[in-house]
Parts: sequence; structure tokens; C-alpha cells
Amino acid sequence: MDIIFSHDALPYIFLGLIIFIGATVQGVIGFGLGTISTPIMALLKPDLVPVVVLCLAFIIACSTLHRAWAETDWKMVLYSNIARLPGTFLAVWALAVLSTNSLQLFIGCAVIFTMVLSSLGWTPKVNVGNTVIAGALSGFLGTSTSIGGPPMALLMKTFNPAKARGTLAATFVFGSIVSMVTLALGGQVTTYQLKYALIYLPLAVLGLVAANYFNRFVDRKILNRMVVIVSIGASIVLIAQSLVG
Repeated sequence: MDIIFSHDALPYIFLGLIIFIGATVQGVIGFGLGTISTPIMALLKPDLVPVVVLCLAFIIACSTLHRAWAETDWKMVLYSNIARLPGTFLAVWALAVLSTNSLQLFIGCAVIFTMVLSSLGWTPKVNVGNTVIAGALSGFLGTSTSIGGPPMALLMKTFNPAKARGTLAATFVFGSIVSMVTLALGGQVTTYQLKYALIYLPLAVLGLVAANYFNRFVDRKILNRMVVIVSIGASIVLIAQSLVG
């Protein structure tokens, strides 16, 4: 791995730590890898966004879905992924036309928006219409920033934890495939991005192992608040850099 000997190693090492933390959080509460990792990755190595996190989120989601298959709401998964398509196409177009600074600004604002969504006391009614809206928004945000979880998570606030994790995981699995294929067709996937997704994969797996331990005693509400604070803080720094740059 050439990053070990590079003068540019520190940002990659730090990103590895962040990915481990994000994977652990996602293993506990159902999302978190994108919201924690993406703003910091966009700050340090924007050329890795969104492909690296999408690849890792796919692996994590497969593992989660395997454990929560029986609890998954497949009707919601179907409607949300059909609705995801137009949002995905729009996201690929946005990535093609945005400059690095514009992309950083967009990601920072998108993360803050999704964190506000996840913090709302309001719980929308679970029906086909709201599922379609959440799916389209998840497709756009997931493909452009790799943060597609919060719109769907907001809709699942009344679900029991196992059902929410399973349904989110299934949405991530199929949604990530759609996003990656669409990004590849749009020329937005590079071997450089795929290489670092492979390099960071063991850290994401270790995060899942750690999540199994923390699941026994962690307070999910406190952890969720911490995710919101860290993600918004990183996004504010990212927005500031994009405006100064």
C-alpha cells in the first residue's frame, strides 16, 4: 500500500480511523458511516467522494441485512428503490457539473440538512407517498454524497430497532448498487477510488465487529446525538473551506 510511504499518508490514516468509527456507529444505530465520514473525506480527499463510502456502506449493509432479513419491510424497500432512480440520475448530473469547491459546499449543506432531518421530533406517517418522497431524496443524497440514510430513517422512527436496521440495510444494498452502476455509466467511478475502498474495507469490517460489542450496552439516543454534533461540526468546517477556497 503506497500510502504508508507517502508524505501524504496522514490524511489517509486519519480517514481510516474515521471510517472505523463510522462503521461502528452504523452497526449500532443503522446509519452513520456516510454522515460521519463523508464531510471529513470531502475536506481531506474530495476525489474519494462518494464512491469509497458507497462501496463500504454496501458491504456493511449486506452484513446487517443477513442478520435482520426476517424483520425487513420489503414493501417499503421496493417502493423506496423505485423512487430512488430519478434522484440517482439527478445526482450523477450534479457531480458531473460541480467544481471541487461547489461539491464541498453542497456536501456540507446536505449533511446539515440530513442531520436536521434525523433530529426532528416530527415523525411522518408511513405510507406509499412518503416512502416515495424519502426514497427519491435518499437516492439523490446517497449518490451525490453517500449520505442516503437519514430521509429513510426519519420515516422509520416508529419501527422497532431490528425492523429499522433490516429495512435500512436492504435499502442501502439495492440503492448502493443502483448508485454505483449509474455513477460508473456517468464516468464518475475510478480505479483510484476503488483501490482505497478495498484498502479501507478491513477497517469497516472491524467497525462491524466492534458494533456487536457496543450493541450490548450503548445508549442509542446519546450516540445519535453525538453523530449529529460531529457531522454538523465537520460540515461547518467543510463549508467554510469551500467558501474561502
